[in-house]
Amino acid sequence: MGALDCVNKMSPTESTEVFTVPMASSTTLNEPKRDVESQAQIRGCVNRKNLWWTVGVDIPLLLIVLALIILFEVNIIPAHKFGFYCNDPAISFPYDGDTVTTEILISTLAFMPLLIMFPTEMIFANADYTLKERTFKSLRNTACLYRTYLFGLLMNLGIVEVMKGLIGTPRPTFFDLCAPDAAKTCTGSEFVSKYECTSTKYSSWYQMDSYRSFPSGHASMSVYCGLFLAWYLQRRAFDWTHRTVVLVPVLQLLCISYAAICSLTRITDHRHHWWDVLAGTGIGIVTFIYAAMLIRNKLKSRSSVQSIAVKSDASQHTIGTLLFDERR
Repeated sequence: MGALDCVNKMSPTESTEVFTVPMASSTTLNEPKRDVESQAQIRGCVNRKNLWWTVGVDIPLLLIVLALIILFEVNIIPAHKFGFYCNDPAISFPYDGDTVTTEILISTLAFMPLLIMFPTEMIFANADYTLKERTFKSLRNTACLYRTYLFGLLMNLGIVEVMKGLIGTPRPTFFDLCAPDAAKTCTGSEFVSKYECTSTKYSSWYQMDSYRSFPSGHASMSVYCGLFLAWYLQRRAFDWTHRTVVLVPVLQLLCISYAAICSLTRITDHRHHWWDVLAGTGIGIVTFIYAAMLIRNKLKSRSSVQSIAVKSDASQHTIGTLLFDERR
């Protein structure tokens, strides 16, 4: 008798036995438990089918955009010069340096998101995994979020650079940094549309930068970064049921304070006019909303994650559960 004869002779209606598999049992299957938070967040982040499009289209376009920004910053691509009024007190302030330098701004924009997002992902990773597995999943989630963050930041920078190049208004320290040749001969409140910088005290980059006031890049990028991180913490880490409801708001306050300091010191340092900072803030808000829309379906709120976790396994805990949740 063949091995399948007994199966073929049985009528579908003869069997009355029902076989059930206790899915909640930890001894039935040896599969590792799924990290609900990570699966919810990472879904749609990586698609290997698009690898060739990424290499062949996305990366070249990204390099072209970055190259254009660099060429603009070194003045190979010239910017428009709006002109100035003779003896204008609004652009006669001395240059005394920056409270938040460009180096500090770039460093915080690059590393502060990583310092916030990766530890947060580690805290809310599934504690049933090994340290190596939790680290890998947290790195993967952080990379996905950081990619979207950088995408929005690049959009922000591109908008700012285009506006600076098209408008070309003088900074409050214009006369000190540029020392325009026409300022030596003009009188009264005459408007000068054509001039050349002749300063010997500052480098050519500072002279070029003296007529790129509008809008404020410091304000736009710091506001974008601060809002992005505050929003991320709200969606990922905050819940009224946590043992501490102050930790996350304090971190959010630091993020918003960072944006405020970077923006307002541009006015107090006389590096920008108030309307430059206002416009930069608006650009930061718009690009933040754009980036948030890109990941709104990937980054689940803490309450949604908890409702999924309750249905999956009552014994499944995360480090975040131990640190924050009252229910254990």
